[in-house]
Amino acid sequence: MIRITQLKLPITHTEEQLHRKIAKTLHLGNQPFTYEIRKQSLDARHKEDKKFVYTVDIKLDNESRVLKKVHDKNIMLTSEKKYHFPSSGSETLSHRPVVIGSGPAGLFCAWYLAKAGYCPLVLERGEEADKRQETVENFWKNGILDPDSNVQFGEGGAGTFSDGKLNTLVKDTFGRGREVLSRFVEAGAPSEILYQQKPHLGTDQLVGIVQFMRHQIEEMGREFRFRSTVTDLMIRDRKLTAVIVNAKEEIPAEICVLAPGHSARDTFSMLYENQFPMSAKPFAVGFRVEHPQALINRSQYGAEQVKGLGAAAYKVTAKTGTGRGVYSFCMCPGGYVVNASSEPGRLAVNGMSYSGRDGQNANS
Repeated sequence: MIRITQLKLPITHTEEQLHRKIAKTLHLGNQPFTYEIRKQSLDARHKEDKKFVYTVDIKLDNESRVLKKVHDKNIMLTSEKKYHFPSSGSETLSHRPVVIGSGPAGLFCAWYLAKAGYCPLVLERGEEADKRQETVENFWKNGILDPDSNVQFGEGGAGTFSDGKLNTLVKDTFGRGREVLSRFVEAGAPSEILYQQKPHLGTDQLVGIVQFMRHQIEEMGREFRFRSTVTDLMIRDRKLTAVIVNAKEEIPAEICVLAPGHSARDTFSMLYENQFPMSAKPFAVGFRVEHPQALINRSQYGAEQVKGLGAAAYKVTAKTGTGRGVYSFCMCPGGYVVNASSEPGRLAVNGMSYSGRDGQNANS
C-alpha cells in the first residue's frame, strides 16, 4: 500500500475533502481506492489557520505505477507491521499460570495467555471496576478509605481513575501499540483512538472497557478472583511452587506474572524478604499544578473555544542551571486533581479527566 505523510487540511474539513485531497496528491483522477487514517495531529502554530495533519495508508491497483507519477518524499510504499504473539515453549505446565494484578499489564497478559490457550488465574486485591467506582466515590465524598480497593488498587489498576492517555514516546517496532489500541476499540472505545496523536479514554469509559475485557477472558474459560491479595510466595529449590492468598490459601503454581503496579509496597517488601533480586531505579518528584482550561485554550488555539477541537493540551520542558531536567507530566485537559491515597494517614494526588474533558480546569 501507499503511505502519504504530512497531508494537511483545515480543521473544519469533511471526509469528502480528505478523499479528494488524497486523489489529487496521487494524481488518481477517478481511479477507485480505499484509505485508512494512521495518524492525525494538530498544527496550531498559525492561530488563524489551524490544520489537521494526517498520515494515511491507501490501497489501490497498480501502486508502483501510481508512484512513478509522483515525486514527493512524503509519499512511499509501506507495509503494516502486525503484532505476533511469541511462540509457545515446549515444557508442559502442571498448573495454570497465575497473574498477580489486573491493571493494564495484568489484564493484557491474561487476555493473550487466554487467547493462546493457557488458563490464567488473575488475582486482584481490589474490587471489580463498577464496585470499585462506588468505593472510590465514597472515599472522595466522605473520606472513608479502603486500603485494598481505591484509586490505586482494583480492576483496571491506577489508570482506571486517570486520564486514560494512550500515547507513548517509545518506538513501537513490534506493532504492540496498535494492537493494544485495537483491543480497546473492540472493547468499546471510539475508533478515533487508533489514529489520534494523543488518544485518551477517560475514567467514565475505562470502567466499562476493562470489564468488557475481563468478560472476554472469562468467556475463554479463565478465572478472575477479586479481594485476593497475594501475601507470600512458596519457593523450593529456587523454584516457585505456590502463591499464598490472603495469608491463608495456598494455590499451586510454577509460573506467576507479577503486575502489582507502583503502590503495592507490601508486595515489594514480601519479595525483598524472600530475597528476590531487586535494584533501585531513578524516579521523579513532582507536584500538580491546576489552571483554567480557557487560559490553556487561548495559549494553544488563540481562542477560548474552537469548533471541532476539544480542550487544549500542552507540554513544557526546561533545564535548570545545574542541568537537571524539569518537565510537565500527565497533563489532563479539562480534568480534575483527585485524592489518590492507598494507605491511611498518607496523601497522594493524581490528575484525571472524563472522556469529554469538559471540566473548567486543566492540570499537570
